Amino acid sequence: MSRATDTAAAAVEAFHGVFGVDVMVAGIAIDETGTAISLSDGCPADARFEVGSVTKTMTAVLLALLAGDGVLGLDDGIGRWLDAGPNGDITLRELATHTSGLPRLAPSHTVGTKNPYAYLTADVAEADLRTATRQPGAGCWTSGCWARWA
Repeated sequence: MSRATDTAAAAVEAFHGVFGVDVMVAGIAIDETGTAISLSDGCPADARFEVGSVTKTMTAVLLALLAGDGVLGLDDGIGRWLDAGPNGDITLRELATHTSGLPRLAPSHTVGTKNPYAYLTADVAEADLRTATRQPGAGCWTSGCWARWA
């Protein structure tokens, strides 16, 4: 077993039951041998998980790795990679630094439901990107923008 496998399994064991009996847990670890995923007992292999704001960090790291490998450029327009409609000129850098002017929530987002992301598929996300109203220079996910202070 690799260190990543041991780490992923340890994460699942540590969080087992912490969030209640009906909550599944996934542990993911990456090391020099590759990626390892461990799931709590009974968890379907194709399960989806709400991981909250940590996705911003994961996405930024993956974006930086792809840019470092020359697969993409941080100043590529998202329209190069997705059907973004009129928002195709938003750069990957703007998305990663929350300065694109896109709204915090997607146009189809329903607030107040038990799982407001249950409907969200890749197709829905792309459709939302095409219909979102962009306000360049409007800041990012807070009333001020941390990027202006960096």
